[in-house]
Amino acid sequence: MFSRFLLFTTPICPNCLQVKEYIKNISLKGEFIDASTDEGLKKAVESGVSSVPTVLFLDEKGSVAGEAHAVDELKNLLEKNNS
Repeated sequence: MFSRFLLFTTPICPNCLQVKEYIKNISLKGEFIDASTDEGLKKAVESGVSSVPTVLFLDEKGSVAGEAHAVDELKNLLEKNNS
């Protein structure tokens, strides 16, 4: 079960806005990380993220329990998580 998310984006990413807008409307809490900043890039590298947009869904222990890169993938993962 997902407990929170990390969303990695950059300001110039053409697909990030769609994912960001979609995830703003889910009930799960999370963090929006700008991977174009030094701090955001460091978090991306530590998390194994190499492209944006990337959403990492974390479980209660903080382990990655799911990953998505597009709205369709988000919908599918969230449906499976809620069933």
